[in-house]
Amino acid sequence: MTEYPEEPGPIKPAKVAMAWLIAVVLLVDLLVIGLALVSLFQSRLLYTQHASVQAQNLTQALVYSIAGMLETSDIALLSVVDEAERALAQGHVEASSLNAFIARQHGRVPDLDSIRMLNPQGEIRYGTGVAPGGAASAADRDYFLQLRAGPASDLVISKPVIGRISGKWVLIAARRVNNPDGSFGGVVYGVLALKRIQHILSSMDVGRQGSISLRDSQMQTLVRHPGSSRVGGDIGRLAGAPELLRRLMAGETSGTFFTAVSSDSTARLVSYRKVAGYPLYMSVGLSPTDYLAPWRRELARLSVLVGLFVMVTVVLSRLVFLRWRRQRGADEALCRAKDELELRVTERTAELFLANGQLMTELVERERAEESLRRGRNMLAQMIDSIPQSVFWKDCDSVYLGCNSVFARAAGITTPDRIAGKTDYELPWPAEEARAYRLDDREVIESNRPKYHIIEQLQQADGTRLWLDTTKIPLCNQQGEVYGVLGVFENITERKAVEDSRNKALAFIESLLASLPAGILVYDGESGDCLMANSSAADIVGGTIDQLRAQNFKRLDSWSESGINQIAEQVLSDGVTRHVDKSISTSFGKAVELECFFSRFKVDDRPHLMFILVDISEKKRLEHEKRLIEAQMLHVQKLESLGVLAGGIAHDFNNILMVVLGHADLALMRLPAESAVRENLSQIEHAANRAADLARQMLAYSGKGRFVIENLDLAKIVEEMAQMLEVSISKKALLRFHSSPDLPAVSGDATQLRQVILNLVINASEAIGDQSGVISINTSHLYCDRAYLADAWLDERLPEGGYLVLEVADTGCGIEEEIIPKIFDPFFTTKFTGRGLGMAAVLGIVRGHKGAIRIQSEKGKGTTFRLLLPALTERADQQVVAASPAVVRQGSGTVLLVDDEETIRMLGKEMLQTLGYQVLTASDGREAVEVFGRNLDSISCVLLDLTMPELDGEQTFRELRRLKPDLKVIISSGYNELEVTQKFVGKGLAGFIQKPYKLAEVGTRLQEILEVMG
Repeated sequence: MTEYPEEPGPIKPAKVAMAWLIAVVLLVDLLVIGLALVSLFQSRLLYTQHASVQAQNLTQALVYSIAGMLETSDIALLSVVDEAERALAQGHVEASSLNAFIARQHGRVPDLDSIRMLNPQGEIRYGTGVAPGGAASAADRDYFLQLRAGPASDLVISKPVIGRISGKWVLIAARRVNNPDGSFGGVVYGVLALKRIQHILSSMDVGRQGSISLRDSQMQTLVRHPGSSRVGGDIGRLAGAPELLRRLMAGETSGTFFTAVSSDSTARLVSYRKVAGYPLYMSVGLSPTDYLAPWRRELARLSVLVGLFVMVTVVLSRLVFLRWRRQRGADEALCRAKDELELRVTERTAELFLANGQLMTELVERERAEESLRRGRNMLAQMIDSIPQSVFWKDCDSVYLGCNSVFARAAGITTPDRIAGKTDYELPWPAEEARAYRLDDREVIESNRPKYHIIEQLQQADGTRLWLDTTKIPLCNQQGEVYGVLGVFENITERKAVEDSRNKALAFIESLLASLPAGILVYDGESGDCLMANSSAADIVGGTIDQLRAQNFKRLDSWSESGINQIAEQVLSDGVTRHVDKSISTSFGKAVELECFFSRFKVDDRPHLMFILVDISEKKRLEHEKRLIEAQMLHVQKLESLGVLAGGIAHDFNNILMVVLGHADLALMRLPAESAVRENLSQIEHAANRAADLARQMLAYSGKGRFVIENLDLAKIVEEMAQMLEVSISKKALLRFHSSPDLPAVSGDATQLRQVILNLVINASEAIGDQSGVISINTSHLYCDRAYLADAWLDERLPEGGYLVLEVADTGCGIEEEIIPKIFDPFFTTKFTGRGLGMAAVLGIVRGHKGAIRIQSEKGKGTTFRLLLPALTERADQQVVAASPAVVRQGSGTVLLVDDEETIRMLGKEMLQTLGYQVLTASDGREAVEVFGRNLDSISCVLLDLTMPELDGEQTFRELRRLKPDLKVIISSGYNELEVTQKFVGKGLAGFIQKPYKLAEVGTRLQEILEVMG
């Protein structure tokens, strides 16, 4: 019977485990609160502890794998030994029968390359892979000599040798065969290829500088990974850390330590463990260069996704560690019990078969055989009843023959002997499960083959449901006929819960990757094939996940054209994470702005490229739009500032011109017709009128130049100006007109719009110059959305809707791109004699009409100005041109003249007296109120300036109307009528007269107002 050494206590010291747990708890807390930083020391400690756990787990897994391989091989060898000894007891060995039996056992143990039997002379006579009549000998092998020298009840494992038949490096697991008299009858052995063991070691990921070694009891290396490229190249070496060799030679069976000294001068964290029951030792070494690589990458601030992976990995490691620590003792005990059960059941079953055969063939020994059988059954029953696993056996009709106490408790039976004669349908599990159990029984009985690891559920007598790992083996008599089935199952409910928890965690990670807004693509670094893509990546590039998985980044034209492939190759070459922004046209025809992250990682020592992409097209568009809006706002602010300046200058200029024109008007009226001075005064008046026109242009630029607001037909205005435009342009310029039918009206001042048209056409003519060209004037209606208006001058967030379009296009010299932003600035001109107010006035008039301007120009190909004016729903008004007064109209009464400019007061007083009025004057609003209060009954009308100190015109108006509600007040200002009268809407203002005004104009206005009073 195989002896199992007592398993060592927990590998990890309590303090280290507690520190690991604290680190994990801190990490989880930091994940919850979001922005806290994990110190570099704690991160390094966490990776070191994780590496320690990983090394221990890898060592444990490898030990279990090697032990499982040897134990299953030993069970097969025991079966062959029993069959060989039975044949020897009968007096002869039939080669074909024994070879067939060996082949069946070999088929159940795929880990063995072959199973063979040596005769007492060491010749290989029976088994798999033995040629008929072959004479290969193993008489010189150490295992043969050891087993021949004396009886051995345990499995013997040889040193690595080169197989006499296979020619490969192998390990031999052998057992002695005894003759009926106890003498040496031969050796049964199984061949374990070192290449298979090396494959198991190489499947474990220990990093680039890690190592795994399997040693024998003399501490000599059997297999090492990574090691010599030739299998067997490391055999017999004492390579390894001196500390490891010291511990193993001292008899320690397990442990973990860190060493900076090894055979290849590489520092490693080493975990070692003895293979239970066998003279073999497994060690796993992890290099800090490998397991601290993620910690070093943290210094470079990896992307959020890599950090998320690390945190999820730590959380999963903590869950697995906690589950593993709770179940480690129970799992190991269960595994040992199960293995011992399988071994003992096989041994005792063979003895039972042998005893039954002897009972049938040797009647004289019946009593002895029966006694031996009873002893065997009692021993078997005690052994089966003592193990923690559930064991049962049935006949060919699935009727229970017996069970152990564990199974009886699960079935709700007080003692195991009461199970006999019952079926699964009579036990407390559901009918569906009972039917499934019987189907498994039939499969094993009919196929005469065992069925391992059947995962199923069981409902116990108390109603609880368990997950079971069941193994069922056919029970055969000496003739090989199946007479029943033996079943062994263990409770894996907790292990299943751990696996479910792990699967849920993996599903969580997969769901997380699928729902991330960032696209993730993973490529094989060597071949370039796409290995993984999430749905966000497919949405961003305009394809599907399947289409992305079919791509190879080394052959993508879109990567080559944008230079992304060069960055990817650099990342794969040096491992440095890179981040770039790229404009790319994907292979699916979608143009997109991407923020790209590239990083390299390794799986099975193969480089992989992770490509994270974020769509920043909308972000780029918003940034561009923001820059445009900021530029427009800056320009609008500049124009507003210049507009305020121009309006103020025009107002003061009009006050000055008032004096010049007024005195010139009075002088012309008083001089005789034959006076020579009249011509000089006429020239002064003409120059002053031109200055007044300049002031009106400045007011137009400031957006305060509208005077008479009407619903206008823009097409008709252009049509009426055709003749005037013809004579105003170059003879080589050809005018073309086009107007869309049924255009809506616009609200505006016809005079100012004519000024705009005239300025644009004259500029177009000058752009054509001495060359022949065409000037096109078109009117149309257009619906403008937000994007269209955003590219216009003076957008000022105009509302979307219908706009009337006035387009003036020429085929002239065009405007240089850098000059376009300056053409609307006042006093900016490219002409030698220009004043730089024409286009500034155009902009001001359009702004005053709540419109916008779009410009298209190309050097040498002409310019197009497109004016956008808000369209009305109603039709245009009928325009009536009022006749100008021709004569100076006299009047009578008392007029109060209020103005803070003394020259204007003197001039105004003289003009009013000339017209026949009595005049009172005031220099500001407060004095005006006092004068009016003293002459309340005699004053017929007040001529009031708008801008004054103390009380301004609006405040003075309120005070005067409070003293006399029906008082007639005329406002006088250098600003235009519309801007001024808007302040007095609904307040009873009698009229408005704009400076500079002439004698006839003020006389007519006073006469009209006073006649209404009369």
